[in-house]
Amino acid sequence: MSSIIYLILKSIKNSLLELIRKPAKLIMYIFIISSIIVTVIVSLTTQQDITEYTDIFWFKLVFFSYVMMFVIIVLVKSLSSGDTFFEMNDVNLLFVSPISPKKILIYGIVKLSKTAFLAGFFILFQSNTIGTIFGINFFGIFLVLIVFMLCMILSEILSLFIYSITNGHNLRKLIVKCISVLVFIPLAVYFLTSYISSYDIMTSIENTVNSPFLNFIPIAGWGSYALISILVGDIFNGLFFLSIIIISSIFLIIVILKLKSDYYEDVLCATEKDFLKKRIAQEGNINAVGVSERKFKVTKTGISGDGSYAIFSKHIRESFRENRFGFLNTASLIFIIGAALTALFMPDGSNCIMIMQILMWMQIFLIGNGRGLKELYAHYIYLIPEPSVSKIIFSNMEIALRTLVESIFMFGISGFILGDNILVILGVIICYVLFSMLLVAINYLSMRLTDANISNGILIFIYILAVVIIILPGVIPALIVGYSVGGVLGTLIGLLILSSWELIAGFVCFFLSKGILHNCDMPVIKPK
Repeated sequence: MSSIIYLILKSIKNSLLELIRKPAKLIMYIFIISSIIVTVIVSLTTQQDITEYTDIFWFKLVFFSYVMMFVIIVLVKSLSSGDTFFEMNDVNLLFVSPISPKKILIYGIVKLSKTAFLAGFFILFQSNTIGTIFGINFFGIFLVLIVFMLCMILSEILSLFIYSITNGHNLRKLIVKCISVLVFIPLAVYFLTSYISSYDIMTSIENTVNSPFLNFIPIAGWGSYALISILVGDIFNGLFFLSIIIISSIFLIIVILKLKSDYYEDVLCATEKDFLKKRIAQEGNINAVGVSERKFKVTKTGISGDGSYAIFSKHIRESFRENRFGFLNTASLIFIIGAALTALFMPDGSNCIMIMQILMWMQIFLIGNGRGLKELYAHYIYLIPEPSVSKIIFSNMEIALRTLVESIFMFGISGFILGDNILVILGVIICYVLFSMLLVAINYLSMRLTDANISNGILIFIYILAVVIIILPGVIPALIVGYSVGGVLGTLIGLLILSSWELIAGFVCFFLSKGILHNCDMPVIKPK
């Protein structure tokens, strides 16, 4: 075990030395730590005048859904290419060393705790908001982070276990999928029974969330019930379900080691695939990274138009080849359902602008660059004899069209539920689409100025800061005029002001980034 401890301490030392060699990382960590400290101070010193908080079962539902999202992602990977918490240097150095496989697995789990913390540390930034809504103090938020980390560690270990027993066995994979669905059947039956008896969807949801059928769903159910039990003072049940998570993790580790002591081959393939994808991206061949092994049925061929429009036509064709519904995929369905459910649970007097604000914040992290970024790695866009601004805009029109289609469903359904004016719904749709294009323009401008996609890696905070600075000149006058005029007319004028600013700022960013097409050797992803 001393060798593993030495390796962990050496890794920590190298990480600290890396901060000295890379000041950007040091700045980022200082920013993170400072933000957490400020959040803690605000949470501990701010006195809330609210006498009535939102029922805690809603927070249980939110935490359950959040954890379950990560669990589903991890389990899907375990049934396909396999998931791993090792890196290629572990394969080359640690796997061939005279160290017990048990110790190496423990080392991997220690590294996994770091990943779990990074995946959930942003929860600390929400302490004041969660405290305002649910009455949970900062120490309760810290407990949320601990429970989340335990759930993530268990899900990764379960992923390795599933991959170990199902790799190369289609029947076993089918059995795992069936078990995963069967776990939720009692919960669905209980919800339907409750709804039939009460005909009240809110009461049915509350009964279902508080039912033992949700509490006993592995990982997400255990974690959410343990968390809420401790928060409300039921320490015994809370510690009991936390112990279930910890014991299950230990049990799965023992089973993995007993079933196949040499588990290296199970994680080697996934580790190599992950390493190769990163290396290919660093070398600039981003098109090879997104190559799918799934077979596509070619129904139509050819593209229409010429010049820059041909790129847009090509992207439309590719979208319908990948998905029969074109711009609507699984992620779109999740966003549409999420927006509709949010509208159902919003208090009276709310409108779809609040949903737009939430989705805008999510878009900052999810927008990416789509197929437009990939075009920079091919020679075709450089050879089209048209202005650079036109080529950049048309190469990203597919994102605008996709966002438009999603927005029509998201805000159309949520606006109908909330009873919004049709003009307000149309204004929200336009504002949201233009904001998405503004994010793409900011990404291109960042590539022009830094030779890298600034929304990746350690520069994510600089990217967020840039978005805030650029959007504020439109948000501030929109809020002032909107509140001054009031009513539907004020809302429409505010949306018009914000949309106009997004259009102007987006075009300016695209114009300033046109030089990105003047050098076909410009690296748009920096190697580590």
